Amino acid sequence: MVSLIEYYITVDVGASKTRVALSTKSGIIEREVFTTPRSGDELVVAGFIVETIERKWHDKIEDIVAIGVASIGPLDIKEGRVISPANLPLRGFELLKPLVKVLKKPVLVANDAVAAAWGEAHYGDGIGFNNLVYITLSTGVGCGAIVDGNLLIGKLGNAHEAGHIVVDFNSDLRCGCGGRGHWEVYAGGANLPKVAKYLAEKYDLKSDLANLVRSGREIDAKIIFDYYRRGDLLAERVIDLYIKASAAGLASIINTYDPEILIIGGSVFLNNIDVLFEPIVSSIKENVITAMPIIKPTRLGDDVGLYGALALVVYPPHSLLNVQGSVIKSILGDLRLTT
Repeated sequence: MVSLIEYYITVDVGASKTRVALSTKSGIIEREVFTTPRSGDELVVAGFIVETIERKWHDKIEDIVAIGVASIGPLDIKEGRVISPANLPLRGFELLKPLVKVLKKPVLVANDAVAAAWGEAHYGDGIGFNNLVYITLSTGVGCGAIVDGNLLIGKLGNAHEAGHIVVDFNSDLRCGCGGRGHWEVYAGGANLPKVAKYLAEKYDLKSDLANLVRSGREIDAKIIFDYYRRGDLLAERVIDLYIKASAAGLASIINTYDPEILIIGGSVFLNNIDVLFEPIVSSIKENVITAMPIIKPTRLGDDVGLYGALALVVYPPHSLLNVQGSVIKSILGDLRLTT
């Protein structure tokens, strides 16, 4: 019997975790989370996604309309594949073609922050705005922008690699991509231990965190924020740089895209709103030349990427269909997605 319910599969591929969800047009029904593979060939991530779908929702596959994927970048948007991700030790991996071929459904793939911006426009606080920016402060730093109602994509799908804005051109610190002084060096969760180690080695700070770092113990962003809340001097230096870099990056974004609303998400930010939100926002204003937008945390929480992926296939943007539609047609014979 054919179900009267139309289902969608939504996927959020992160540097740490991948989230897969069964959804309807109205929202998410059920989620499954797995650790994003850190080794394997170019089909390893798609393989995990397919295995999850077939194991969890095998009885719904016939009723699935399409699959939306929000993924870390950088992307080759035409091929729907990730190339040399800065925060994941894979050389690259395919998403669009293997998912279409195996699942026999239309698939749209976009950068995770780009998708999240589209999700905010259709399911979040961006409803009703034609000019919107979404920023993720998570393992890395990402951005998605809608200008005059158009979702920006770029020639390779990387029009929003804002984490690689240079906020300090004299910096000694290298980003995961190899560049120096990028916003993501100071505000990407994966890089905070690097910043802590650099400062601990450069300055003779009386700090429990500094002692921990010098002992060779591995630390992460959570540990740094925990020490910050205890008043640790090194942690305060690290978070001060985080705030200054993020204020500079966000001011650049506002000056570039002139949004009506700017929405911030990402696990590092959402887990530390009490520490980050007010100081970052108050530091932005002095460097903005246009009218300040509304600035607020996402209310979609950890699901913002999944809602972004859902919006991609429920309300497919012309800019993405124009790029990936021919690939889908070449495999399925028809597109079966309309705007």
